[in-house]
Amino acid sequence: MTNNIINLVVVSHPDDEILGFGGTGSELVVRGEKVQPIIMSGLVEARNRRPDSSKLIEDIIKANSFLGFEKPVLANFPNLKMNTVPHIDLVKFIEECIIKFNPKRIFTHHPNDLNDDHKQTSRACAASVRLFQRNKDIRPLESFYYLEIPSSTDWYMPNSEFGFMPNTFFDVTNSINNKIEALSYYQDVMRSAPHPRSIQMIKGLASYRGGQGNFKYAEAFQLAFRRDF
Repeated sequence: MTNNIINLVVVSHPDDEILGFGGTGSELVVRGEKVQPIIMSGLVEARNRRPDSSKLIEDIIKANSFLGFEKPVLANFPNLKMNTVPHIDLVKFIEECIIKFNPKRIFTHHPNDLNDDHKQTSRACAASVRLFQRNKDIRPLESFYYLEIPSSTDWYMPNSEFGFMPNTFFDVTNSINNKIEALSYYQDVMRSAPHPRSIQMIKGLASYRGGQGNFKYAEAFQLAFRRDF
């Protein structure tokens, strides 16, 4: 068993942890590792068709528990207003989570997603992951990845900054259906095809990424940092 290995998944909103990491995380749990979600805007107040807070929290716990994830940490940074929060406050919160959970790997949003909360979370996370270089009590991080969120990463607007460039592929052939079932616990998150958050499109993306990685189904990530031991 490798249950001392912690994978920290730092995302902006409830359901991001499943959309971007549900299949991979499920596979890592099967291996005996732990997945610890950190959700920066836990109650996602600005979401359309959002259930009441108690139902939303129930959905979050059910979805993550179904995949074997640890109970998510729900922070209260403002939904769709994370750019109004001082950058240092976001960084300090993530650093506190790193100190508490001492992860081996960290996964977060791509810094140029369409959703601005995703950008703020990503950039704060990137500033936090080198904490082990300043704090000798922190386990050196093995790797840091950007994940992709259907209907956000794919809607990034081309500009002078770089877009999502997948270079790491995790086999989710045995867990893609679990990912989709976990998403069903979230009220009104899934849509009808051809929306990117439909069952058809999520499986289609996983099939496409699988073809890139020589798997039937895969989730793709962009490796931002890796330290080999």
